[in-house]
Amino acid sequence: MEWNPETTWVFAVGLLEWEDSETFSPFPDAVEGRFDAQLVDFFRESGVPDQQIIYLQDKEATLETIRESLPEFLSNTDEDHLLIWYFTGHGGWDSDTGEYYFYNYDAQADDTETHWAISSIFDDIEENFNGSKALLLADCCYSGGLIDEVKLRDTEISYACVTSAYAHNTSTGEWTFTASLLKGLQGDPVVDLDKDGMITLYDFARYAELEVAFIEDQKSMFITTNHFDPQMQLSIVEGDSDPHFGRRVEVEYEEEWYKAKILDRNEDDEFLVYYIADRTEEWVTGDRISPYEPEMYEIGSSVEVLNEDEEWCPATVKKAWYGLHYISYDDYDEIWDEWVGGDRIRELE
Repeated sequence: MEWNPETTWVFAVGLLEWEDSETFSPFPDAVEGRFDAQLVDFFRESGVPDQQIIYLQDKEATLETIRESLPEFLSNTDEDHLLIWYFTGHGGWDSDTGEYYFYNYDAQADDTETHWAISSIFDDIEENFNGSKALLLADCCYSGGLIDEVKLRDTEISYACVTSAYAHNTSTGEWTFTASLLKGLQGDPVVDLDKDGMITLYDFARYAELEVAFIEDQKSMFITTNHFDPQMQLSIVEGDSDPHFGRRVEVEYEEEWYKAKILDRNEDDEFLVYYIADRTEEWVTGDRISPYEPEMYEIGSSVEVLNEDEEWCPATVKKAWYGLHYISYDDYDEIWDEWVGGDRIRELE
């Protein structure tokens, strides 16, 4: 299956500010060059017809506007059309009800009736979408709620969901996930992990998983259902790149090692590296670069994990991958299981 812009319908919602700014903190640093707008521009420039794109930005994204526009938008589709649905902003999870939310511009703190429920998104799609395939993408806290919800659905629609975070995890206010998506759609060679000259949905999902884990200490999630082909072609790779470019490494600086990415290489075989921690760049020699090898705990290990109240709690490692650990708190129900980065886990004292 090859992505076809002419038969694609894009519904995108991007929020970097909210009416209740005390509850829902804005992202002023993310406004300049905002990637949600770049993403929509890419779809338009790639040939998705204007009438097949809705983009609600900030104040436009009220709950009433969303609830009115999405069903009507979906009802205009045909059976051979692909839906691409995208959200970035704030997301939430109600541990009592199990419901997940994306927070619209006019969401009110303690009134879930004013929140955009993820379950309602699937209801709208299944009641109004005339196509058979939907790709859902979310870059926000608890975005993995999309995947939890799709698992509950008994539907003929084939879904693919890619999210910046696990269902029970927060997400940073950076653009790492959406930037990875854009690179995949634009044919950036760094996303072509199997080096076959083609970037598929799976390639993008895997690349995003690695990028988000390395840069943000988050676990990106991916699922397809029914007949949605994970090998759907998103783009053809444009040009060649040095195999070093984009490598995730550690760089020695004043006898300490720091996570970094290689951006360039010069004629003297020096490498331009980008330090993840402070976002600075430096030209370094190869002897200061080492492969990224994060500390990992074995499955079943007893550890301590820093919870959201800044308390170290006993826990057990259930899964481990690329510097991240999926843990279960010893004294809490499994609904609180989550993925944690290296700064939140330590040996049990």
